[in-house]
Amino acid sequence: MIQIAVRALTLNIYSVADEMVYQFLTTPTASAYFSSLILNLKNKCLHVDAIINGVKESFHEKKRELLSETDRILDDFYYLKDILCIPEQRLNKLVTENIVNMLILPMLLTLLNNRLSNDTGLSAITCLYVLCRLLQVFDGTNLVNVIGSAVLFSFMPPNVTDAAESVVSARLEQVNGLAVCYQEGEEMVDLQHEGAENFMMNYVLKHSLEFTELSSCFDSSPLENSENEWGGIFSCIFSRNHSLMLGSLMLLFTVADSKDLHYQLAAKIGFSQVKTASEMIGSTVAGHIQKIVNQLLKVLASEPPLSVPILLHAAWFLRKLLVFLDQKLEDNDCHLFKTSYEGSCGRLYEEFDRCWFDYIPDVLKSEWANCKTALEESSQSKDPFFLLELASIQNPPSGSMAFLLLSSFLLLFIFLLFYLCCLLLKSIVLPPASFLFNISGNTGPAFDWQRMVDCVKVFVLHLQLKPFIFGGDPFDNPLANLKNSYLAQSGKRYPSDLSLASFGSEVALGSGIPCKIAFSGAGTRDIYVIPIAREISGKLLLVERHPLHSRKGVVIAIAPLAGLDPKIDEEHPTWLLVHLRDFEPRLRSDETKTLDSHTSLPEQGRWILGFLSAKDCKAAFSVILEETRKQRSFVENLVAPVLEEKLFK
Repeated sequence: MIQIAVRALTLNIYSVADEMVYQFLTTPTASAYFSSLILNLKNKCLHVDAIINGVKESFHEKKRELLSETDRILDDFYYLKDILCIPEQRLNKLVTENIVNMLILPMLLTLLNNRLSNDTGLSAITCLYVLCRLLQVFDGTNLVNVIGSAVLFSFMPPNVTDAAESVVSARLEQVNGLAVCYQEGEEMVDLQHEGAENFMMNYVLKHSLEFTELSSCFDSSPLENSENEWGGIFSCIFSRNHSLMLGSLMLLFTVADSKDLHYQLAAKIGFSQVKTASEMIGSTVAGHIQKIVNQLLKVLASEPPLSVPILLHAAWFLRKLLVFLDQKLEDNDCHLFKTSYEGSCGRLYEEFDRCWFDYIPDVLKSEWANCKTALEESSQSKDPFFLLELASIQNPPSGSMAFLLLSSFLLLFIFLLFYLCCLLLKSIVLPPASFLFNISGNTGPAFDWQRMVDCVKVFVLHLQLKPFIFGGDPFDNPLANLKNSYLAQSGKRYPSDLSLASFGSEVALGSGIPCKIAFSGAGTRDIYVIPIAREISGKLLLVERHPLHSRKGVVIAIAPLAGLDPKIDEEHPTWLLVHLRDFEPRLRSDETKTLDSHTSLPEQGRWILGFLSAKDCKAAFSVILEETRKQRSFVENLVAPVLEEKLFK
């Protein structure tokens, strides 16, 4: 609050149109404040690096700290933007020079010189994040053109000819000289004269375009170069580090979408004034789009699959490039997408055998809207914070990684030793094989839910990319028929429909199987087990006999059929064990619940049902499996038209 009040006061002072005030602000003593402000901003960026590489108990703890620190950086950006909005050229020049010389140029030198970090220790990922944020905040300023010019200089492979080497060796000097050119332009004209700003920009661009003319011979250069031969931002785009690849593409698209990019720079890069810049990354980049698309498709088709956030952001860039690409993809690229698409279908099919299959249709519908919104987001509104998240996930500290590896080996050794002992001592019951490999401990309904949502999300991403690759209407929603079919089926109602029963409802005992169950604090109770599946709904009802009606009962507990995974106890053949989904998501039309730092993860519960005989226990076991099969079959038939949709029409 104090900082907000102080900055509001200083902005009011800066806005005073008084000659003596501006003379004072531009004196070395007073102007040092702006240098200190930028230095403090750089320290915050270094702190972001420290958080990314630091050892924390969980990723969510890192994320909270990163959000807090990036919010502070964003506050500084908006404060500097407010200063630049003050119509005083001397103040603007002072602030702009500090931003360019102390913040932008060191970061650009890191990226264009193919270094993972610069002399101040700032990582390339943080540089990419800060530059993208800066472009999004400082609209209407020449800072956009400074960054655009620097990015333009890197559009060439540096090892093609001897001439190229000399040009590349000079490009950093050209970038460093942008601020000097801008200052020279100011000195050549009266700053208050009409058209002075356009003259200065043309003066700066004259030098930058002279450089790009030297590289015109590379416009038709072959693309057989390996990724290690690319210089500048292309070395990041073709990097095996996914954070660097997506970050450099984010910077490129943010420059492309900036409405303040000078028309000469836009023309040199290849922007069209007819379409949006993001759709027309033209001449300088157009020859390389096919290679970038191939790189992104390899990310989608990676085996084992990469994390969902990486796939989501790769799909966003891929869609942007496919909108621009006016030619068909090569057979190899089509095969990559087909492989990735089939993999996403296969992983979704596997979820029908797990505990959340009954939610798949609802999640498909909600994720269609969520993914469509995410893929259509503009680069100006897309938060580059995802770069820092991915870097935190991909680059764990070396000490932490060593600890995890050592712990994993120790656990594996202990389990193998235990397993060998079990083989020698046959009286000990062996644990399931799957238990031996569950070292991570990520089990239970909550994690099963997250895995199902992720599988649906990746499948929907492929559905929405398909029209851009194989042709078709991108506005067509193949899930619309699924929705209509579901509504038509669920609209049917039947008399005495047990699937509509709720807690406290009176239902007919019918084919219920008698058994006993012990509730904590309530003792043992005589009940009837009634499994029922109706279309997409499936329930296991525990019903207690009605005191006044011998053929009716009152529902005292309900569990979803999906996820029960019934098992007959080996030592007690009259006991039936069923598992409960204690984690129950609440779906809304605009959001699919996912796990975050505030999600409570209860342990998976279970019921132990005691029957009068082993025959009754087996009968209950069979009925539960049959009703679950009916429910699963209905859900599979409902979703099958979408999963079996052909890529080629």
